[in-house]
Amino acid sequence: MHEILAELKHLSNDLENVPYEKIYDLIRAIPDKCVPTAIIHKGWYIDRVRINDPAEVYFNKYDDVSHHRNPDLFHLIGRGRCNDIGQSIFYGSVVSPEIKIPRLVAYLETSRIQRDLEKFPNEQRNLNLQETFTMSRWRIQEDIEVVEMILSEEALKVSQYAKDALKNQLKNFGENKLKDYFIEQLKFFSDEFARNDIEKDENGSYQTYKYKISAAYLNYILEKTPFQGVTYPSVSTRYSGQNVALIPSAVEKYLKLESAGMFRFDRINGENIPIDCFKIATDLGPDQKAFVWEDYKS
Repeated sequence: MHEILAELKHLSNDLENVPYEKIYDLIRAIPDKCVPTAIIHKGWYIDRVRINDPAEVYFNKYDDVSHHRNPDLFHLIGRGRCNDIGQSIFYGSVVSPEIKIPRLVAYLETSRIQRDLEKFPNEQRNLNLQETFTMSRWRIQEDIEVVEMILSEEALKVSQYAKDALKNQLKNFGENKLKDYFIEQLKFFSDEFARNDIEKDENGSYQTYKYKISAAYLNYILEKTPFQGVTYPSVSTRYSGQNVALIPSAVEKYLKLESAGMFRFDRINGENIPIDCFKIATDLGPDQKAFVWEDYKS
């Protein structure tokens, strides 16, 4: 393994004590970077979810369901898989071969209840739980080129998207003498985007410092290239779903808010009840700033 990748791999086990800036500088120093890309096509859609917390609070305008747009509140943003602390990024999900309903992927990625059900099943087994969330659907107006993180070993076991994308990228490499080195890079960074070891610490906070490498990598690439974001397999769906993260300018330029609905997850006596839509925004209002919510009847 290249010496810088080897150092990053070593640091990945102790990221709590490694400054983000050091990670960024190491990534910047990697020679002959390989940056595979994909196209998020015009006409496709992205589903995005926000949890209503508390449940009785409604999201009533574009800004409520989009990425964070108020700079005065950026200091409240914690580090994520694709963003550094204080950085606004638009997260959503798209259709994948295995999961045709991307709102399910977006919900599982966003929900704290679902994360705890996955991590602590015995403690949650007989509890009555409820969570309300708002799903917004965004129609893509023009093709968007994004970075593609598809070489995670776990994703390649289950994701047809990852398998097909890998074949395409290998075809692009052709007989390039750096092919093995490129694959080495992609495997390392894809594995960082696919990390599933984000546990709670003793204070009940999630170990988001483990996202330092994926966030720093994406930020470096976005600053040095014209690409608009990244697509990567969904950890919360055991890599069957497909996520997208976009920079704010791409959202404003290429996406159109199309619809919004409210859904509720219920777990009663340890049994999950099918998730149904119970409210729909029948009108998004002038400039999409005054959603009109009505009861939804299927």
